[in-house]
Amino acid sequence: MGNGLYSNDFIGGMPALLHLGVSEDEAIDYWQRFMENSVISEEHKFAGAHYAGYIAEISSWCLPSWIWTNASIIKSYCTTGDIEKAQVLAEKLAEHQQDCGGWIVRYDYDKDGPIPMIAPNDSAYIANNAFVTLYEKTNNSHYFYIACKCANWIIETARPDGMVQIGYDVKNKKWRNGNIVDTGFTAALFAKLYQITSESKYKVFLERFIYKYIDLFYIPSNCGFATSLNKNDEQKGGMFGRGQAWALEGLIPAYTVLKSERIKTIIDNTVNTILREQLKNGAWAYNFKKPLMGNDCKGVSVIAKNLMDWNALFPDDKVISSAKKALSWCMSHTNTEGPAKGGIFSFSMEGAIVYHLYSSTAFVYSSAYAIELYNIIHNL
Repeated sequence: MGNGLYSNDFIGGMPALLHLGVSEDEAIDYWQRFMENSVISEEHKFAGAHYAGYIAEISSWCLPSWIWTNASIIKSYCTTGDIEKAQVLAEKLAEHQQDCGGWIVRYDYDKDGPIPMIAPNDSAYIANNAFVTLYEKTNNSHYFYIACKCANWIIETARPDGMVQIGYDVKNKKWRNGNIVDTGFTAALFAKLYQITSESKYKVFLERFIYKYIDLFYIPSNCGFATSLNKNDEQKGGMFGRGQAWALEGLIPAYTVLKSERIKTIIDNTVNTILREQLKNGAWAYNFKKPLMGNDCKGVSVIAKNLMDWNALFPDDKVISSAKKALSWCMSHTNTEGPAKGGIFSFSMEGAIVYHLYSSTAFVYSSAYAIELYNIIHNL
C-alpha cells in the first residue's frame, strides 16, 4: 500500500509525517475516504457538513466555515451515482442559505473576532455545483428554486458594470472592497441557468459579468489572470496557479452559451500558459510568478479537470497528456494513513487561508476534483 515515499516538513520543531502514494486501482477509494473523514462533528455549528482541509503540521482539520467547498463533494457524489449522499449533504447546505439567497461561506477575522461573510462568487459555486447539478440529476424543482434564488440575489447586488462584489460583511453590514480571481467561476451558474430556462436575464447578466471580469483580471502580456484586485480595481498578486483554473471554470461555460471568439482566444491562451507552466513532476506552482512558494497544495486536480473540460469541446493531445501527468502527481501525493487518509498533500509557504504558514495541506475539494478527473480520463 503506497510507494513508501515519506514527507518530513519541520515547522517549529514539529515533524509532519505523511505516507504518500497510491496505485491507480485504489486512488478513488482513498479520495472518497478523505471526503468521508472530513465530516464535521455533531457539536459544531456546521455539523454534518465537511471541513475544507487538513493541516499535517498540526494534525488538524481546518476551515469548517468554508461551506462552499461542500458543493464539490455533492458534484462528485452525483458523478459517481451516489445521489442519496449528495441529497443529504445538499439539505445541510440548504439549511444555511440566507433569506437573501446567498450563503455565509466563510468567517474572516480581525482583532475583535470572527466576521461572517456572504460571498456572491462562492454562493454561485454552491448554487451551481450542488443545486443545479442535483436538479439535473433528479428534476426536483426544490433544488432549482434554491439555485435561482441565489442567482437573483447576485444580479441584484452586482455592481452596475456587472462585476460581483467580493463579499458582504454581516457583522459591520457593508460590502468589502477589492476582488479575487476566484470570482470567475460565478459565470458557470448563469450559463447553466440560461441553458435550462432560456430566460434572457441570465444570459444578459452572464455577458455583462464575463466581459467585465476579463477586462479587470486578464493580463494579455501574461496570457493569464491576475490573482486579485485592490479597491481601485488595480491588479495585484502575480498569477495564482489555481486561479487560472477558477477563471476557466467560468469562462468555459460562458463560451458554450455566448460562442464568443474573444472568450475562446482567451481560454486558448490561458490553457497554453497552464501547459507551459506545468512542472516536470506534473504539478503546478502555487504562483506562476513566484515558483519558490512551492507546488499548489490544493489545486493540481482542479487545474487538470478544467483542462479536460476544454478538451471535451476542442480535443488536444497535449491537454490530455498534461492532465494525465497531473493525475499521476495526485496519486503519488495521496496520503495512506491516519485521519487524513486520502488527502492529496503538498508543501507550500502560502498559509493565509489555513492560518498556518509553511504547511503541508490537503483540501477536500482536491480529492473531489481528482475523482472527476480520474473518471474523465478513464472514459476517454
